[in-house]
Amino acid sequence: MVAAMSGNWVVGWAAGAVVVIVAAALIIAITGLARRITRQADDITQALDGARSHTDALFAVRMTNLALDRITRNLRRVRTGGAG
Repeated sequence: MVAAMSGNWVVGWAAGAVVVIVAAALIIAITGLARRITRQADDITQALDGARSHTDALFAVRMTNLALDRITRNLRRVRTGGAG
């Protein structure tokens, strides 16, 4: 009876050790994936910042168009002597 009990303890400890090893492996894998995702997110952020800096001038196009419209209306008014 004592031998059977000590055998059960060994099986229990072995099963517990396997569970701990599997959990540790999963935690290591998840941590590695999280680091990889963080690096990719940083790369994406840098790419988006670069794209934004390259397209900043496009936002000035609207203001340029408004200024040109105002200039042409005023020139038309001067040429024709009308109200616009």
